[in-house]
Amino acid sequence: MKNLRHHFLLLALAGLCLGAVALRAADAPKYGLAADNKIRAQQIVNALMAGNPHLVAAGLHCVPPGGDRQVIVASSLNVIGKLSDPEDVLHGATTIAPSAKAPKLGIMLPLHDKTSKEIGSLALQFKYQAGEDQVKYFAEATAIRERVAQDIPALADLFTAVP
Repeated sequence: MKNLRHHFLLLALAGLCLGAVALRAADAPKYGLAADNKIRAQQIVNALMAGNPHLVAAGLHCVPPGGDRQVIVASSLNVIGKLSDPEDVLHGATTIAPSAKAPKLGIMLPLHDKTSKEIGSLALQFKYQAGEDQVKYFAEATAIRERVAQDIPALADLFTAVP
């Protein structure tokens, strides 16, 4: 009888844990899929990834029309609509951060339109091994940013629907 009571308690505890995990998963924010993101900004990210095989990921962070906070509006990851982390809202600054978990180097730069107006942030992650020259990657990220700017007449153009 004692064993039966012990098994019942273990099963009840396991059920509670599974229920808590299910609730946490249900409460997790749902972000948009890159493949379903049919706007000009996503086309730009897709072209970046196709034309730069040394990139691991790329994304554009901007305030969308009608919005009041910067979000990920286009990405190679399925995080469309996720609020930008405070450190991703740059206002003229650039960050360079090697990953402690994977062989990649993250570079976040201010995103400009064709007129050089700052309109958000450009996130780039490069394949990278510890000890490699970060300045080389910064120069490449800057060149990518300048090419991207030429494809953006103004912020609103990033949200133009595409097939």
